[in-house]
Amino acid sequence: MTIWAGRSLIILSIAHLVGMGAQNTKHFDDWFSGALWGLSRDEFVQPSGANGAFWLVVASFAVPLLLLGILITQLAKRGIGIPQSTGWGLGVWCIVGALILEPAPLALGLVPAVLLIRDARRTAAGREPAPMPPSSEPAPRVPDRGTATPAGHRS
Repeated sequence: MTIWAGRSLIILSIAHLVGMGAQNTKHFDDWFSGALWGLSRDEFVQPSGANGAFWLVVASFAVPLLLLGILITQLAKRGIGIPQSTGWGLGVWCIVGALILEPAPLALGLVPAVLLIRDARRTAAGREPAPMPPSSEPAPRVPDRGTATPAGHRS
C-alpha cells in the first residue's frame, strides 16, 4: 500500500504541474526573462499574471509532493516503513485545503494519506506490511571489509 501511496503522490503532482503549466504557457517568457525579479510587496500579497502563474506551477506544493512521492516509493521498495504521522499530516493538509477551496483536487490527497496510515498501523500491529512487487533494482551491496586477524590486522 505504501508504494501505491507514493505512486499516487507522483501521479497527482505530475498532473498538477502539467495541467497548470499547460494553462499558463503564455507566462513562460516572463519567468525566464527575469520579469519577476524585484516585484513589489503588493505583487506578493496579491499575485496575478506571470507572478500568480509562477506560484500556481513552479512554486506550488506539487514539486515537494512529487519529491515526497518519490521518497516514499523508494523507501517502501527497500522495506523501510513510513511513519503514520506522514499520512496524518498529508490528510489534515488536504482536508483543510479542500474545506477552503472547492472544487479542488486536494481531496484526492486523502487516498495516499489513508494508504500510508493503514500500512503504518498494520506494521505497528506486528503484521507484515503489504507484499512488495518484484523489484528490478538489485539488492544493496554491503562492502567487504576484509577478515580481522587475531592481531587486529585485516587480511
